[in-house]
Amino acid sequence: MTKSPTPIAPMVNIVIKSSLVFLLLGLMTLVGFYTPMFSSVGLWVLNHLPIPKVAQHPKLVLTSPTAMKDAVDNKQPDTPLSLNIPFNHQPTAYVVLGGGLTEADTYQDQQNPDKNNKTENARQIKSSISASYQPKPQTDEPPQQARGSSLQKPDIVLNDYTLSRMQTVIQYQRNNPLPIILTGVDAPWMKDWLYNYNIENVITENASMNTCENARFTAKRLHLQDVYLITDAYHMTRARRQFALNGIHALPIPAPLPMQKGWLEPRNNAQHSRRTLYELAAYARDVFVPQDNCRQASEVSFETLLRSRKPEDVKTF
Repeated sequence: MTKSPTPIAPMVNIVIKSSLVFLLLGLMTLVGFYTPMFSSVGLWVLNHLPIPKVAQHPKLVLTSPTAMKDAVDNKQPDTPLSLNIPFNHQPTAYVVLGGGLTEADTYQDQQNPDKNNKTENARQIKSSISASYQPKPQTDEPPQQARGSSLQKPDIVLNDYTLSRMQTVIQYQRNNPLPIILTGVDAPWMKDWLYNYNIENVITENASMNTCENARFTAKRLHLQDVYLITDAYHMTRARRQFALNGIHALPIPAPLPMQKGWLEPRNNAQHSRRTLYELAAYARDVFVPQDNCRQASEVSFETLLRSRKPEDVKTF
């Protein structure tokens, strides 16, 4: 008895329906890429990715000399002295990751006062900070040009990503003064920006070129255990993971991206979406195929961490 052939029509229907489902999902993803939905969902995923736990070591509580003397005097013979050494999870500093530098055409700024004022407002965020931190007084002397330079030569300044992070740290530092640690080759420029507001409790690490080196070299530069970490929200999980791998527990303080997303801002939404995709891919790379351009802490001398990359003949602010 011969077997009846398998019906083809049901299989065709399954293929068609599956194709329609994938097409619909693709269209929804494409449309969502230009709306806040894609980056919002991606950010939720990023925030729920695992971060290694940091082994917390107890820290000695600072007590008055009198209290310490009494503890020693009251010690019984052959009895070990029990010190009050609780776990201290309070952050001791702000760590700000550099977001990059850019060039500002000094000549064009001087020729266009309106543009110059706008640039200065963007650089120093005067509207939200001046109430607590007054910028250093400006003199009537004209700005000095670097030797061998011209007005057409652009200055090196902080880009909008770094400016947002600097604005964020200065707002938090106003309410909770802690040392500020700047990490990255752009750290000297960031330090200059803070110096404009008389904030001098700043430590820099000037050698790192990527997130992995930010964490490794910061851990080598200073003995840290708990810090506030300032970078953008999409970058935060990957950065916290790198710091955790180097023994530093980081509490997140996200800095907003320069471009604001919204339902009527498809171009800005696309930039947020691209940032989401990049960080998801970079997190997976760090887990499964760690980058080979991350130098070990032992490969970089302490002097290199302190050495500024900023050219001495370039005036930045």
